[in-house]
Amino acid sequence: MKKRFELRRRKEIPIEIISSHWDEPLTFTSGDLSPRGTYIFSEMIPDMGEYLVCSFRLGNNKNYNFFGKVVRTNLNRRKIERRNPGFGIEFLDSKPIERIQIRESLRGTPPPNPVFPKMSGKREISKRVK
Repeated sequence: MKKRFELRRRKEIPIEIISSHWDEPLTFTSGDLSPRGTYIFSEMIPDMGEYLVCSFRLGNNKNYNFFGKVVRTNLNRRKIERRNPGFGIEFLDSKPIERIQIRESLRGTPPPNPVFPKMSGKREISKRVK
């Protein structure tokens, strides 16, 4: 399992994505953002390992354009998956100054809410008794 270098922050912004499978750029909404990647809410999921181009603008009025790679997908096929369907993108060519700018822009934004698997009532009761 790969170790995260950056803390993800809850940030819902429009992100334009270009893929070799689509005729034109499509705009999606991010679920979280870090200087090294993002999670995109979408029912349309690209293949793992697919390369994309991501473009977005942050509060500092700077445009960011990165090559990215799909490193995670989530279709909510299992009962325990409660997060919105989507996919995670790792930014491949972000420069150190761009990562600093994104980190500064996200300062003070809370991390995404944790998503815990749904527990059965029986387990919850037994936890309280102990």
